[in-house]
This record gives sequence, structure tokens and C-alpha cells, in this order.
Amino acid sequence: MSWSDALPACVPDARRRAWLRGLGAAVLLPLLLGGCGFHLRESTRLAYDTLVVQGQQGPLLNLLRRDIVAVTGTNIVSDPKQAQAVLTLLQESTSQTPTAYNTDGTVAQYELRDTARFELTAPDGAVLIGPTTITRSSRMSYSTSATLAKASEADLLYAGMRQSLVNRMLFQLGNFRPPAPAAPAR
Repeated sequence: MSWSDALPACVPDARRRAWLRGLGAAVLLPLLLGGCGFHLRESTRLAYDTLVVQGQQGPLLNLLRRDIVAVTGTNIVSDPKQAQAVLTLLQESTSQTPTAYNTDGTVAQYELRDTARFELTAPDGAVLIGPTTITRSSRMSYSTSATLAKASEADLLYAGMRQSLVNRMLFQLGNFRPPAPAAPAR
């Protein structure tokens, strides 16, 4: 009996074993991921149903407003009297600092930095979250022969850092719990 005669007889067993292995992996993978604490990202729940978002106009403020509405279920209002809290973007700044140079003295690498500063207050002005600064940075190699490509790369890196800043702000806002109202004196 040759090897080729035995092949058709073992093919169904090989398929069955492969199918069973796949089934085992499909069953075990969710159990292993659940056991290690992994879970899909859930929507952020803020302590307030209405919020005023104000501050320095720009892409970060627009992204922050968009994500608050899309991710948290909190409504953004324009009048502080209708809001339960006021989120103020105090400052956003970006910088690009050379960190490495070539032997001829030209820049070989930049550090890109995006910084946001915000605070959360009650409509009456009471500070709920004091001025908080969040910074994200990224390194980017640079070449004078690819100036336009590197400018596009920097724009993409800044956009990613901006989204990371918004995610971090939402995380901090989601973890904030307003102080309990004082009990009336008897």
C-alpha cells in the first residue's frame, strides 16, 4: 500500500481535528480574555445630564463636544443656567521640538507635544475639578527630502494625540462624582 492510497482515508480525520481545534479556540478565547479582565470599551457615563462646553475655539473643543454627545449621552447646552456643570477648555497648545540632529546639523527627529488644560465648575462657579493639564507626546523622524510627507505625518500624529486627550478628559469626567448635597439641619 502506498502513501497516496492512505491519504483519502486520513483527510476526513484531519478536517475533523482542524474543526474541533477551531471550535476549542472559539470557546476558550472568550473565557481566557474574560478571565484576564479584558472587556470591550463601554460608553462613558457622566454624572451630569446637561453640560456647557466652552473655551478656546479649535479642533480639540470641537472633538470634545462631538465625543461628549456621541459617547456619554450627556446633552450639551449653551446656557449655564440650564446646565448642571460647566466644562471649560482653558488652553490647548501644540509644540514641535527638535530632539536629534544629523551629522550635518539638520534635524533628524522631532518631539510633537499636544497639551490641554481644562476645569469643571458648577453653574454657580464652584470648582468641581480644578484646572487640570493633560499632555500627550510623540516622536517623529524628519527628512528634508520628504517635507510634505512629514507635514502630513505630523498632522496625523497631532490628530491622534488630540483624540487621546479627549479620551483622557472623558475618563476623568466619567470618574468624577459630584459632592453629595448637605443634609438640612434639624
